[in-house]
Amino acid sequence: MLHITVTAKKSVDPELDGLGRPFVGYEAGMTPDEMYEANHGEWALGARAKNERYALFSFGRTVIQAVEIESRELTNERQPDDTRDHRYTIHGKILSEGHPVFDKYVGEPTPVSVARNPVRYFNDEELDGGSGALCRCGCEGWTTRGEFIPGHDQRAIHERIARIGTVAEFLDWMDVVRPASLRA
Repeated sequence: MLHITVTAKKSVDPELDGLGRPFVGYEAGMTPDEMYEANHGEWALGARAKNERYALFSFGRTVIQAVEIESRELTNERQPDDTRDHRYTIHGKILSEGHPVFDKYVGEPTPVSVARNPVRYFNDEELDGGSGALCRCGCEGWTTRGEFIPGHDQRAIHERIARIGTVAEFLDWMDVVRPASLRA
């Protein structure tokens, strides 16, 4: 899992912020949507972030939000004279009560030790299968069982058929590439 420690709520210049936000951080009373909008972007994420399925956000030593990661987007392109690393925005679904990750972590002490870097990684074998496995459909989602997120096997098949054209064209192509006599 990805773990990010956020600061106290503070104003930022929307012109300089990669997401155009007026503030970042956390203060008591924020809604889940406000917390997500203020904190889901402009993080220096390492290569391991591609393998993470969930992100936890903490303030102080308490987890304040859990998000199921759907994608990561490069927020800034690093220029040759730029000293900052690439920054990414996490896009995902805000989890709520009843989801096992939310129920285990939100409102509880952070599962990682205090560190200077606000971005940390940790394994939870029970909930995210550790490093997980990329869904074979190409969506960049992670699954802990099998090779596909449920329903994504059909997505993969239909996407491949569309590359050839119609279903009939796909069948014609398949019969040339792999004749019935070779399939037995």
